[in-house]
Amino acid sequence: MKNQSSLEKSSFTELIQNPRILENLVEKMGFKEPTPIQQAVIPPILDGRDIYAGAKTGSGKTVAFLAPLCQMIMEGRIRKALILSPVRELAIQIDEEAMKVLGEDQKDFVSVPLYGGVPLDQQLRVLKIYKPCIYVATPGRMIDFMSEGCLDLGEIDVCILDEADRMCDMGFSPQVTQILDTLPNCKQYLMFSATLPKEANDIMVRYLRNPEKIQVDPPDESSSTIEHKVVLVSRRDKRDRLLDVLADGFDTSLIFTRTRKSADNIYELLKKARVDAGILHAGYSMNERERTIRDFKDGKLHHLVATDVAARGLDVQHVTLVVQYEMPENIEDFIHRSGRAGRAGRYGLNICFVEKENVFQRRQIKEFAKKINFTGGTEGAHADGPESSEPQAREDRRPRRPDRNQRQTRENQDPSRGPRKSRNRNRNSERPRQRSEAQPRKQHVATNATPAKAGSLMGRLKKAIKKIIK
Repeated sequence: MKNQSSLEKSSFTELIQNPRILENLVEKMGFKEPTPIQQAVIPPILDGRDIYAGAKTGSGKTVAFLAPLCQMIMEGRIRKALILSPVRELAIQIDEEAMKVLGEDQKDFVSVPLYGGVPLDQQLRVLKIYKPCIYVATPGRMIDFMSEGCLDLGEIDVCILDEADRMCDMGFSPQVTQILDTLPNCKQYLMFSATLPKEANDIMVRYLRNPEKIQVDPPDESSSTIEHKVVLVSRRDKRDRLLDVLADGFDTSLIFTRTRKSADNIYELLKKARVDAGILHAGYSMNERERTIRDFKDGKLHHLVATDVAARGLDVQHVTLVVQYEMPENIEDFIHRSGRAGRAGRYGLNICFVEKENVFQRRQIKEFAKKINFTGGTEGAHADGPESSEPQAREDRRPRRPDRNQRQTRENQDPSRGPRKSRNRNRNSERPRQRSEAQPRKQHVATNATPAKAGSLMGRLKKAIKKIIK
C-alpha cells in the first residue's frame, strides 16, 4: 500500500499533460501545488489502474480523480464515465468541479448531475440536449434511469465510487452492486472511501481488479490545520453560548444539529438575534437547498445551520468555524463535520458543545479526544483538557462513612480515642447515664390520667350513681 511518506513531490505540470486542463486547474481554480492525494492517485489513474484510495475530507480527492478522468476523455481514451455519490449535495458539487476542470466556456465535453427530487423527464431532456460525457449520479436515481432504459451503459468505460463507505452506511450497497453488474464494458474502477467497512470491502474485492491501494492519511485523524475546542455548557445556557461564539467575529460558520427540529429552532434563534443565517436539511425542497448552498458559497449567507445531510460533500473554501451544537453519533461524523472548516490546508476552528448534565456526552467526547488532538483545550473544565471533564463518581462527591472494620482499626491505632459513642446517647453528658436499682420504673396506665386521679374519678362516679338510684 502506498502511503504519504513514500510520495515524491511533483507539480501539476508533471502530472497533467493536457494544456487546457492544466490552465483551468492553476489559473482558474487557483491550485498552486498538488495535494498528497492528488500526487498519489493521478499517475496510476492515467495508467489505467484500478484504485482504492483513503484520504481525509478536504484533501482535494475530487480533483484527484477528475483531472486525470477529464484528460482521458479529452484525449479520446475513454468515452464516458459514471461517478456515484451518496447524496445529491455531493453530486452537485462534483458536477460543478468537473465543469471547472473541463472548462465552463466549451460545449464539447459536459458533465450532468442526476439525483432525486427533480422530475425524471426533466433530467432526460437535459441528457438529450447536452449529451454528457460524465454522469454524476446518486444510486437511487441511477436505478431509475436504468429502469427506464434511457442510458447506454455500454458506453461507460470508467466508474468512480466516491465516499463508498458513506453509501454503504446509508444502505446503498445493493443498488451499487446492481449498477456495477450492468456496466458491460467498464474497464476501470476507482473507489474512494475514508474507511473500509465490510460492505465496501466486499465491493472492492468483487469489482476492482488488482487495485493499487493508497492511504494518504489515517482515517481517524482530523486535519492538522483544524483546531478543536470543547465547550462544557449547561443545557439552559446553550443558546446564549452559541450567540456568544458567533459574535466573536467569524465571517462564516457551519452549525450542526442532529435533528431537523433542532435545526429549525436554532435557525429561528439566529433570525431573532438578527444573525445572517440560512438552514439546510432534508425537510426543504431540492430547489431551496440548492439555492441555500449557492448563497452560502457566494457569501450572501454567512452562517448555515445544517443537519448531517451537509456534513459530507459540502465544500466551501472560506468556512473558518464549525460549531457542533449537538454531538454526532460517532467519531466518523465528528471528523467529517469538523472537516468542513480548514479546507485545502487553511486554518479552521471546530467547537463542540458538550452538555454538563449529559454524562454520556462527556464520556463520548473523552473517547473522541483519544483519537483527535484537541489543541484548543476544554472551556468550562480543568486545564488538562477533555479527560478532566469526566464527572466524579458518586462516592467521590460525598464522603462515605467508614465501615465497622475501619472504625475498629482506627480505634486500635489510636487507643486514646476510646470506643465510639452511640449515636442515641445524650451528647451533653460525658458519661453514660445509669439507672439506680432503687429507682422504680414508671408504670404507664392505658388512660391518659395518672393512677391517683383515676381512682378519685371512679369514686365520684360511684357516688353519683348511688344518688340517682335513691
